[in-house]
Amino acid sequence: MVDIDVFSDLICPWCYIGGRRLERAAGIARERTGRTYRIRHHAFELNPAMPLAGMDRRTYRSEKFGSWERSRQLDAGTVLAGGREGIVFDYEAIARTPNTRAGHRLIALAEREAGRGMAMADRLLAAYFSEGRDIGDAAVLARLGQEAGLGDDVAARLADPALEAAVREDERLAEYLGLRGVPLLVVGGQAITGAVETEALVEVLERHATRPPTGSGCEDGVCSL
Repeated sequence: MVDIDVFSDLICPWCYIGGRRLERAAGIARERTGRTYRIRHHAFELNPAMPLAGMDRRTYRSEKFGSWERSRQLDAGTVLAGGREGIVFDYEAIARTPNTRAGHRLIALAEREAGRGMAMADRLLAAYFSEGRDIGDAAVLARLGQEAGLGDDVAARLADPALEAAVREDERLAEYLGLRGVPLLVVGGQAITGAVETEALVEVLERHATRPPTGSGCEDGVCSL
């Protein structure tokens, strides 16, 4: 088995794009090599100081990138790249930039209960970027968790201290690695930054399939602090 560790945040459009590319690349590499690829999600917060209620997106993005026009230019780049991956970005539907910490707890819950952390992350990214849903809202997260088969008591279970501990552990690891932008993939000790094209990822995964295991802002394909 080849482990792939993915650091990403739920307000990072390139994480959405990169995740889809990685899933496709892992499928291609699996067919070619016969090896199994295990993709593990790790939490990263681009805005750890974001208020729990989030912020008006236009205000936040204008401050972050200097102007709303610059924000719209960056959005346009992701719309084009996402379209090639079957992703529809509906930025007009997004009213707020959310705090993503509870969303990361939901991903940790999905991983713990069903081994489906990456699938939950993709669902949250789709809910935010393609459907304009506020993934910082507890009721929205509970509904998405229920739809994913995590039970009717998702809202209560998200308060489990073990989930918060899992998120904190991921963020401590990110700090140890000196990580300041996402997405970041770690495959066989090799770090890959940005939403790398599928073909290039396939080459990396095939190369690592032949090796013994070794343990383990948004522009130009990467979102930065």
